[in-house]
Amino acid sequence: MKKSPYDSMLELGKTSSLLSSVQSLAEWDLETYMPKDAIDVRSAQIELLANLVHKSKTSKAFAKALNTVIDLKTGEINDDKLSPPQIAAVREWRRDYLKCVKLPASFIKQYARTVSTASHAWKTAKSHNDFKSFAPHLDKVVSLCRKKADLLGFKDHPYDALLDLYEPEMKASYLTPLFEQLKLPLKQLLKEIKSKPAIKDDFLYYHCPKHKQMDFCEKILQKMGFHQGETSRLDLSAHPFCTGMHPKDTRMTTLIHPDNITFAIFAVLHEGGHGLYSQGLPVEHYGSPLCESVSLGIDESQSRWWETLIGQSDPFWRYFFPILQHHVPDPYAHITFENFYRAINSVKPGLIRIEADEVTYNLHIIVRFEIEKGLIEGSLKTKDIPSFWNEKMRDNLGIAPQFDGEGCLQDIHWSLGYIGYFPTYTLGNLYAAQFFSVFANTFPNWQEKVAQGDLAFIKEWLHQNIHQHGRRYTPQELCKRISGKELSEKPFIEYLVKKYKALYDITL
Repeated sequence: MKKSPYDSMLELGKTSSLLSSVQSLAEWDLETYMPKDAIDVRSAQIELLANLVHKSKTSKAFAKALNTVIDLKTGEINDDKLSPPQIAAVREWRRDYLKCVKLPASFIKQYARTVSTASHAWKTAKSHNDFKSFAPHLDKVVSLCRKKADLLGFKDHPYDALLDLYEPEMKASYLTPLFEQLKLPLKQLLKEIKSKPAIKDDFLYYHCPKHKQMDFCEKILQKMGFHQGETSRLDLSAHPFCTGMHPKDTRMTTLIHPDNITFAIFAVLHEGGHGLYSQGLPVEHYGSPLCESVSLGIDESQSRWWETLIGQSDPFWRYFFPILQHHVPDPYAHITFENFYRAINSVKPGLIRIEADEVTYNLHIIVRFEIEKGLIEGSLKTKDIPSFWNEKMRDNLGIAPQFDGEGCLQDIHWSLGYIGYFPTYTLGNLYAAQFFSVFANTFPNWQEKVAQGDLAFIKEWLHQNIHQHGRRYTPQELCKRISGKELSEKPFIEYLVKKYKALYDITL
């Protein structure tokens, strides 16, 4: 039987997705098991794969098949037999294609080669607190990102072209006032918290063997709905991450701090949120945008949902704390639940983003946003990043790093060329809080269910409302579809104020 035009598109899309998954596998291995001296050949492999992916997405055959179902110039649908989800898929295919064809194959190869080398240089620089050795690599990455913005095109600001790659239709002119509206109440809440006695949390910093940490983390993943070894893996890397290569192949990593098991726990909850999104995408649409996450902001809402709204909640630990006490009796068998809960929610400005509490986390992101925007518009030079970073950290958090490894070198993102990515972390927090208010109204007894160890209904709610749609809706459409409102910082601020004023006995 003759294939429909849409089925022909899907077949071509599967080829691109399979090639992308092989590239992701090579990148995952680079961060986990690759021998150190294999970096040169791995860079060449990733460059080759990136080029093949780009070719598959911009080939004449792909353009011809796509133009059969949607007019590439106007965006008008040419096939009246398409279902609403298929119409959304071809709309997103067209969007991706129009971006891809603006980036020459020579640029794609150069970019892939540059970032794979830069990420390797970052690891060494971070371990030696040596920003100067990394700066030349970052210069090349920033230069290529500027070039990418020019190739993609923009109306108002070059940073918009990069933002759009991670959060469709997002602009610097929207983020700048949004982040200012967020920054002021966060700094005010932090000021009130700092006026109160610090919460005792020193017992969290107690030696725990790696195997015990990994075992406990896998217990949490199992409760979240993962089947280790069947559709997912948990491994170790220098920076925790999640790579979803297919709904049936999700790779997560964490980082073990020998003297603090809670770091690994919250990293796993975070990456597990990403992983559930990946596994919840409709596998029957693999190869099309319907089997892809809609944006990094929405994707991040899933990780922050599990890490903070669930993972740092009272009911979650009503269930898991006794298990932790049994699994790691020394010191937890001697700690009360109330003291443990307060400790994992203690607020104190720190230098490391991925270790930051809920109140200060987004202040870290705002620093990075301001740096990225400055780098791309040219108002900030690469060599000035450490001093600019320290100045902004003092302004936002009242502290500054002594060493670059705990400052501007702490994140891998810039070495990978992910400029425009960081704002999606804060957008994820805002989306998560707004979605959670709807969830809590839907399940007024959610706390009782979670305290009994029931997490399945949460996974199902997220699947029905977010995961199963893939890219059928834009982030803005999805936000309105779930909450009935446009994105706002208010639900997030209300959540923080209610939770932390109670924890710190601050008069409401």
